[in-house]
Amino acid sequence: MDNLSYLIMGFIIPSALADSIDPCIFSLFTSMLISASLTNVGRVFKVGVVFITSVYVGYVAFGFLLRYLAVFIPRYVLGLATLAYGLVTLTYTLLTARLSHEELVCREDRIECRLINALKLTRKSIANLAIVSLLGFIAAFTLLPCSAGLYILFNVITAKYDILTWLALTAIYVAIFITPLILILTAFTGITKVKNIQEKLLKHQTIVKIAGSTLMIAVSAYILATPY
Repeated sequence: MDNLSYLIMGFIIPSALADSIDPCIFSLFTSMLISASLTNVGRVFKVGVVFITSVYVGYVAFGFLLRYLAVFIPRYVLGLATLAYGLVTLTYTLLTARLSHEELVCREDRIECRLINALKLTRKSIANLAIVSLLGFIAAFTLLPCSAGLYILFNVITAKYDILTWLALTAIYVAIFITPLILILTAFTGITKVKNIQEKLLKHQTIVKIAGSTLMIAVSAYILATPY
């Protein structure tokens, strides 16, 4: 395999999968789908597709911002930042591992989850698809970056490639990243018979977070050890 193939198989796929596990965004999305289901299945599908599409576009746009930072901020600074982020995330995950089962829902003690509930975003958004789209785009820049350490690393590693190559790799990363949302939508619309997909995705989130943090630490150390 060439270097791009190794990059995709060895870093992009596992990183995007680890990055995609987020209890609060799952809670927001499922709450919107539940509210939409009070109308009809067609409405559920429309709300789901619009939200996922806007999240995809928003996360790619967020990637452009990260790429800009990766180009102009010294490599070692970003390496130190992601190394610290990975160590903090790993430590926090290990310390709170026993509480992970409680995060099958959006916990009230998390700031972003309080914001979702306080603004009643799920109730307001389904009334208008334009609002659904806006909410998905905003989520890509607010809720999702809370776990974006691996996305930062992705942009540090791919900063050396031209914009078209970067865009193709980013398209792959974000496509994998939104896979859980697609699975949740298929469950709600009856496309798949698998139930409780959200719980199944979050059941092993501690292992996923530990693996993601370990990968982040290892790649950050590699970045610090190699100037280019």
